[in-house]
Amino acid sequence: MKKMLPIFLSALMAVGCTAFGGDMIIRVSGSVPISGVTEKSEEQCQLGMVSAETGEQGATRDIPADFSTTMMAVAGPKPKLYYFVVECVDGRKFRSNEVTISSRSLYSRRFELGTLVESVP
Repeated sequence: MKKMLPIFLSALMAVGCTAFGGDMIIRVSGSVPISGVTEKSEEQCQLGMVSAETGEQGATRDIPADFSTTMMAVAGPKPKLYYFVVECVDGRKFRSNEVTISSRSLYSRRFELGTLVESVP
């Protein structure tokens, strides 16, 4: 019986993460157009993830114009909508379309945003 307890607890934890969610690493890729006055350089913009439901933005990551980076998302079994925002040092701002994030395996953990369109203030 004592030998079965660690196996049972490990299985319970694995099922619990899928059922209740938690921190999840996602990969986000895309690009922003380079302005005529800016040279292509590393980490000239910041990428953030925003909850479409609450408008709250999480931590940001420094990115180059063409990016592929990992981010941490808090995800549960219920799918939630998010979008990504990019702000560059030259003041330009961009926003992606909404994406669905969930801890369930049928939802993607990779998001290809394509070329983002500049937001109009």
